[in-house]
Amino acid sequence: MTSQDSESPRPDCFGVLEKVFPRSKQGLREVQEQCWNCGERVECLRAAVSGQGQRVLAEDNARRDNAILGGVGGFLSRWSRLKSESKKDGR
Repeated sequence: MTSQDSESPRPDCFGVLEKVFPRSKQGLREVQEQCWNCGERVECLRAAVSGQGQRVLAEDNARRDNAILGGVGGFLSRWSRLKSESKKDGR
């Protein structure tokens, strides 16, 4: 008997990035709720993000980072504008 015979077969979703780590409505990737109790979760997610999944995740991270920086930049821009306006008004 080989080690594969004693192991249970892996689920069909094993290592499929879009099934186990899909994008949420906000555009961020999230682990599916049903995956949290799966004994194959860690290995499955590793398989999903290896290879082409790494490129997809790098693109997602860059998109997220740009959104965060845009938010911070927007905040600083508004703060600077309001600060300048308050100095002009003598506040």
